[in-house]
Amino acid sequence: MEGTFRKRGDSWEFRVMAELPDGTRLRKTFCRRTKTLAKAAYEDWMQHKTEQITKRKTVAVWGEEWLEIKRDSVSYRTYQNYELYWRLHIKPALGKKQLDQVKPIDIEKLLAVTSHLSKSARHHIYITINQIMKAAVQNELCRKNPCDAVNVAADEPLRAIQVFSLDEIQTILRHLEKPFGTAIALMLLAGLRSEEVMGLRWGDINQKEQVITVRRVVTRVAKGEYAPVERTKNGKVRHIPYGDELAARLKQAQKTSIYVVPAVRGGYMTPGSFRRQYETFFDGLPVHMLSPHKLRHTYATYLVRGGAELRAVQTILGHQSIGVTELYTHINVDDQRRAASKLAYSGTKSMTQI
Repeated sequence: MEGTFRKRGDSWEFRVMAELPDGTRLRKTFCRRTKTLAKAAYEDWMQHKTEQITKRKTVAVWGEEWLEIKRDSVSYRTYQNYELYWRLHIKPALGKKQLDQVKPIDIEKLLAVTSHLSKSARHHIYITINQIMKAAVQNELCRKNPCDAVNVAADEPLRAIQVFSLDEIQTILRHLEKPFGTAIALMLLAGLRSEEVMGLRWGDINQKEQVITVRRVVTRVAKGEYAPVERTKNGKVRHIPYGDELAARLKQAQKTSIYVVPAVRGGYMTPGSFRRQYETFFDGLPVHMLSPHKLRHTYATYLVRGGAELRAVQTILGHQSIGVTELYTHINVDDQRRAASKLAYSGTKSMTQI
């Protein structure tokens, strides 16, 4: 393949658009003391690159490369899940196959041999291999993603989302003056996730316009280590308008740190401390304590119940898919079921008797 030489100080640079055996094209440069050495470096690279490309075509080699890329682009927890499902299930089943030899039946077999796992685990195994194969197609390592032809059916009914009742909500709201009440208010009145509350700073709140900007979370960055990360769950900054009740609570909150809900020493709070203070808040309240995330569920459910448009709720909550937001319509189904039960056919005369 022809290339061009360029003088670079005391060296010569050989530039070439290399076409690899799999059809991939990329620009490469080789800088050496002489033209001959620069051209020889290119030829040596081509010889060994052919071997690397051949190996890279296997699911095992590409999967490891994909994981390495994901290490710095997703949260620590997400990466750990990818690595676990890859190491225990995907690599043993598909690792030796060439990428372009993986068929839909191979994906179905993978899901079949993991049928003893929970539906959630099997779903995440599918998500992981789907992303690996999708990335392979995008990088022109294979032509098709076999996962596209696999129908992953929701063969288990969705469980009803557990939320606080109206009476319980009123009780909680009456006790927001308690320590940790600001954190409770942010979840119940703005739908923030606990990790978003931990990372929220006063500079993220426009109290005049009553808008919260969610741009960071406190998350695990290494084993046993947590820190604020300038990244949200879906990777997007979102803006949440809030009402007068939360506005009043935020105006009353003490500003002892750059964090709205700080740790005792003024820095960011970690999940363990957050959970302990959450449980302490509910001590003595005549309310059945649910998990912190159920406050967010409660917020979303009552938004939908109040008639909020689903797309708007999706944006406020930061859901990537409208399908996730639609889970909160279960409360409307319950209302409709109660309304339908009022049908007064029973105990009345039949039409034939009239």
